[in-house]
Amino acid sequence: MTFIYRDPLENIPIESREGAIDALSRSLNVRSRQSKRSRFGFTTSEDALTWVVFTYLLRSGQLVAALQRIELIAEKKPTTAPVLLLWGVPIGTTTRGIELRSQLRTLCASLKEDPTSFSEPDVIIDLGEAGLVFIEVKYRSGNDQKLDSYLGWSRYESAAGMTWRFDEVKASGCYELARNWRLLKGLANDRAATLVNLGPAKLFSGAEGERLNRFINALSPDEHSQFKKVGWSDLLEVVLTTAPNWIIQYCESRFDAVTQAQ
Repeated sequence: MTFIYRDPLENIPIESREGAIDALSRSLNVRSRQSKRSRFGFTTSEDALTWVVFTYLLRSGQLVAALQRIELIAEKKPTTAPVLLLWGVPIGTTTRGIELRSQLRTLCASLKEDPTSFSEPDVIIDLGEAGLVFIEVKYRSGNDQKLDSYLGWSRYESAAGMTWRFDEVKASGCYELARNWRLLKGLANDRAATLVNLGPAKLFSGAEGERLNRFINALSPDEHSQFKKVGWSDLLEVVLTTAPNWIIQYCESRFDAVTQAQ
């Protein structure tokens, strides 16, 4: 059962509310801002879950350690503090975050995206010289699926340094992941680049898993770039080990609901 809060902030713990409405109002996709704010009040909201988990990790100083424990980055701690962007919005006032948002906007414009509908990766984590991480988050839904005839594919096909087999990428239908891979490679330059698909176990099995594997196999990752599958259970096992009760209760309620619905 889905509950909808008139005030979207009531859908997340009090401890996590600071900055949420501001971030939603500045998300990079201008056209979707109003609907994004409304959906944030749904108990099934993917964005609300993303906000609570990743802002907790950043504000508690555990973001880098969490990435290390789920093997998204090397064990050696980065020399610069991580910068977090959600939906293209820097969380906290950081020069690097503002610059990265500007670079993302410029790249989207260069790809001829609609200025009112720029791509807004769910999660971007800039680790300085240690690399760049993009995370495509799924909670109850699967990865999107676009036919290979969809016109939007053409924006992302050609670019210097891209070695993917694009016909196979299109055949997988994984349009959001393909778009994120192109943006990630464009922003990372020569730094390490990791694209993550974060989701429930069913995202990586059966027909959905086969489709995702087809996409991954077509990427031709190199020494600087990689694709990772991460289950919510793996991330939350790390997050909740020493977490306060408020976030434990929030996450348990969200994933108990998923289990009951299946």
